[in-house]
Amino acid sequence: MGILGKIVNDILWNPNTSILSYTLHRITGIALVLFLFLHIWTLSSVFQGPESFEKAVKKFDNPLGHTMEYTLFLAVTFHLLNGLRITLVELLALAPQQERLLWAGLVVLGIMGLYGIKLIF
Repeated sequence: MGILGKIVNDILWNPNTSILSYTLHRITGIALVLFLFLHIWTLSSVFQGPESFEKAVKKFDNPLGHTMEYTLFLAVTFHLLNGLRITLVELLALAPQQERLLWAGLVVLGIMGLYGIKLIF
């Protein structure tokens, strides 16, 4: 069984906050790297002139584009907050408070998510 199979097995048979946080952190990290390629591809159209750039940017000015933008916002926010939690746990030896820090981060994510809906939509 490969690493992916082990992760899926852990999620299915031992669904706790640590493994879910670990998995979501990896998924959001991969998604952010994939977004960077899309972002660079879109911005590279500026070298073909202003009309080409405007055309490339307008592709995302629709409900699907706004949904993708909101999903990106949530992924960045979760990845940031979870990374801060991991850093605090490692540097300040806060392992006993790890789950409480995760829930606090999720509350902040929820608040930011509601605010993001107001801004993006």
